[in-house]
Amino acid sequence: MVVGRGNDAIPTWSGFNYQGKMMLLYVLELINQIAKDKNKDIDAYSVELEKTEDFCIICDSEYKSFHQVKAYLSKDKWNSYSKAMDKLLKHRAESNNPTAKCYLTVAKEIKDWDDASNTYNVSVELYKRASKVVGVCDVRNEIDTEILAYLKSKGYSDKAEEIVYGELCLFLDDSIARMHKQDSKKRKYIIKFSDIVGIMESAIDKEDVRKEYFLKEKIYEYVMQNIEKALNNLCQDECDTSLENCNRICAAKCGYEKMTEIVDYGQFCKLLNPGKVDEWDNELNLVETLSVDKIQSEIYELLYRSDTPEKVTGDNCGIYLQSKYSQAPSKQVIPTFLDLTRGARKERALQSIFQNIINNTDIIDILAGNSITVIPGSYSGTLSQAQITSGWKNSSPNKVGEYYRDIELISAQELKGKFEQNGGNHD
Repeated sequence: MVVGRGNDAIPTWSGFNYQGKMMLLYVLELINQIAKDKNKDIDAYSVELEKTEDFCIICDSEYKSFHQVKAYLSKDKWNSYSKAMDKLLKHRAESNNPTAKCYLTVAKEIKDWDDASNTYNVSVELYKRASKVVGVCDVRNEIDTEILAYLKSKGYSDKAEEIVYGELCLFLDDSIARMHKQDSKKRKYIIKFSDIVGIMESAIDKEDVRKEYFLKEKIYEYVMQNIEKALNNLCQDECDTSLENCNRICAAKCGYEKMTEIVDYGQFCKLLNPGKVDEWDNELNLVETLSVDKIQSEIYELLYRSDTPEKVTGDNCGIYLQSKYSQAPSKQVIPTFLDLTRGARKERALQSIFQNIINNTDIIDILAGNSITVIPGSYSGTLSQAQITSGWKNSSPNKVGEYYRDIELISAQELKGKFEQNGGNHD
């Protein structure tokens, strides 16, 4: 929870201004350097704010560097900063490490910094990146560079940069606000480097969650549009009406309602494509297989021919049809898009498809004990249910009973034919 800032001077220091940004930049730079050095431990480092100097770097309780930050845009001579440098040298001398580095950080180049008259440049280093001071309008880009370097080193996507930057700034503001809410004698001026790394890691997690949410939202919208359009097409084809105007209670409509209640559309799409094992890394591949035509022909038409709404069931990841024509232990049919039409050599093509089903570890437990529909197609002639069954039986030595995991492959075409011949899916 972000602490209220009131009317104190905190906004003059916050992560949204030059002083705060330069501290953040320097700390991120050090974090990336420490990550490359196996002899250094990130847990040993911290940054001290607004106590001794604008900020100081501490390692194992010892001061390593002192930093004065000035955003003057009208001063470009070294003597304009003499008081700030005197302060740096005084505090270093009084510290537990008189050999610590002293840095002057400015927003405008100091033209005479290297002049012989500047005796400070022996003891004080002018902070630069790529041989240039970091201007007020440059600091955000420099921070981005360090964040991107961190993301790359960890193998993260550079798309997380913006949210990492935002979370770091909010964290910095909140930390300063908390300090100013504390009594000065009890105030904690220290922020551990490990806490800053933790903020970055948390921000990356948030970005992953955000991306996952929007991807799932996109998939949900796509699925909903397609299943509704497919049902509307069925209404027009079978009943010469529209979904909006149809008052009939049918198994296809029941299937639609069950599909709208599905929670995991990723699993649903995989169940519809049990012979597809690879290429699911991009979840958009899930919806690419969910065509309106296939939903209508392989799901809705099967349910419609069944003519038994009460036998259509569903859960978080699929829809199912109870049927006496299923020879599987559950007497339950899972409609799928499994297509056995591809391949020039029938036996080899079938074996490949069947092996994919067996190897589909994401959904094999759901398929077990059920019938799954297949599109039989034709290999130089119609592929019969007997050929499908025979090929499936010979597909793997790891069988339970007659079928692998008691899964039955059943022709959707023949199943629809049985429903039509017997007036529906009635016992």
